[in-house]
Amino acid sequence: MPPSAEALRFALLTRFLKGEAKVPQMPEAALRIRRLLQDSRTSLEQLARVINSDPPLAAYLMQFAESPLLRRGRPCVSMRDLLARLGTRQLGDLVLGFGVRHLFASREPALQQAFRLRWRKARERAAYCAALAQRCGLSLDEAMLAGLLEDIGSLPLLAELEHWPDFPRDAQALDELCEYLAGDIGALVLTRWQLPGAIIECARQRGKWQRLHDGTADLTDLVLVASALQAAPQDLAEPLPAQQRLNLQQPLAALREELQAELQLWLRLLA
Repeated sequence: MPPSAEALRFALLTRFLKGEAKVPQMPEAALRIRRLLQDSRTSLEQLARVINSDPPLAAYLMQFAESPLLRRGRPCVSMRDLLARLGTRQLGDLVLGFGVRHLFASREPALQQAFRLRWRKARERAAYCAALAQRCGLSLDEAMLAGLLEDIGSLPLLAELEHWPDFPRDAQALDELCEYLAGDIGALVLTRWQLPGAIIECARQRGKWQRLHDGTADLTDLVLVASALQAAPQDLAEPLPAQQRLNLQQPLAALREELQAELQLWLRLLA
């Protein structure tokens, strides 16, 4: 990118860090469910009524009734049955993931298209995260949510560009801008939403393929591998440190092929 674009990127990041650019609030449905879950007086019947009053959300949640997200047992035939089987964290994660897609709105076709492309990638990354979590023994719901939110910084960034008419609107320039700034801005957004540190760290470490850390594999390792599976950069040295910690020794191309069936299942659920 030319120096003028570099200066624009710095100015954009500065506006977010100083609180001058708008940071989206957590989706209303997620806030409402979070408040109910924090109230010890909330019953399953009350929670089910609130969710059923939002038919798209209810339909989305019921898709997971027979998914690997739930432990085996009798089929869920109602929202109450589903809620009785879901943990509170799982429910909160699913509702938040559902609401994120509605946070972006723009009158500019180029920005709309950029958002659609990045949301499609976010869904695919979340599906890879779920498939990898099944193999690696990490939390399915947390992995899906981390995959969806890893690029959350692109949403306010694209929205802010409505006030920057001099920034190029071609797809490559918008993609490079998001790749450059989405990690820092995403960490800011997720911190404002008071999400767990593990999910914030996934956004902060976005694209840091050679990340090293002590201890066992963590959520960021899983999201990095999922991101690499989407379209491995040509200069990516395999195996990634994250692959090794997750004990995924096969080449990314072979792992991508192995995960296709699981990937399609999770893509359908996240559609």
